[in-house]
Amino acid sequence: MMIAMQPNQTPNSTKFDYAAFESAVNGGQRVTLKALATTNGMKTDDVRRALVAKYGARVTFMRGRTGGIRLA
Repeated sequence: MMIAMQPNQTPNSTKFDYAAFESAVNGGQRVTLKALATTNGMKTDDVRRALVAKYGARVTFMRGRTGGIRLA
């Protein structure tokens, strides 16, 4: 039996460590979705949704070899 979720519902965002994410980004470290998903035991899509839900337009996702996540 599948349970339908609302589009903006992120059930795993409660175990995401926002303080560690902010300190890493503000400290100049390169932060990627894959690394955040691995350390928090989440899927990358759930990490992206959780960050957009909390930070909105302040968060920027950049692709490529030197990409990562930045906060404005």
